[in-house]
Amino acid sequence: MRNRKLVLPSTNDQDDWPVYQGRPWLLRLLALLGALAFVMLGVNSLLPAFETPSPRQMPDQRKRSIT
Repeated sequence: MRNRKLVLPSTNDQDDWPVYQGRPWLLRLLALLGALAFVMLGVNSLLPAFETPSPRQMPDQRKRSIT
């Protein structure tokens, strides 16, 4: 993790906390990909609820015998 950088406080003011500069860009990209995959799973699970039901097929009248 060579991209982690802490900005140390100046020697004059010892009460300040070190400031974390953020996560590496590759880790941010991986987190974004995971979040998008999670959203797509949710959307794909909801899609069947919004589809119109297909009409039922009528039984074929030609195959029945007349008696």
